[in-house]
Amino acid sequence: MSSIVGTRIRECRRDCGLTLEELSKKVGVTAATINKYETNVVSNLKKDVIEKLAEALLTTPAYLMGWDNTTYYANTHTNNGVIAQNTNTVNFNGSENLSKEEAELLRIYRNLDVKKRIELVSTALRLETENAAH
Repeated sequence: MSSIVGTRIRECRRDCGLTLEELSKKVGVTAATINKYETNVVSNLKKDVIEKLAEALLTTPAYLMGWDNTTYYANTHTNNGVIAQNTNTVNFNGSENLSKEEAELLRIYRNLDVKKRIELVSTALRLETENAAH
């Protein structure tokens, strides 16, 4: 494993606002193990671990491995309970400002499994279609 992998894991974790402990729970390893990944003490990550890390960090295995330079995570830190409190903004991936409400929806999306994410997106598309019809 090249040093870029550890660096990218650490950067993505921080950008997602996760602690070592939070990431470790999502991946199913200890916080000490995540630290070993980030500091390149562990030299060979299994495919399933890279996939779990990428999913938890909202990026791709290719990005973590250094094969792709496109990130997919957002540097978004919000508190729960901001739906319908559309005031102020948070920075999204360094380029776009989101309302707290939008950021909260993104946070909820990130905490869902793939099946629930698909359900949420399908619901959003249905609501958008209904809204356009009015």
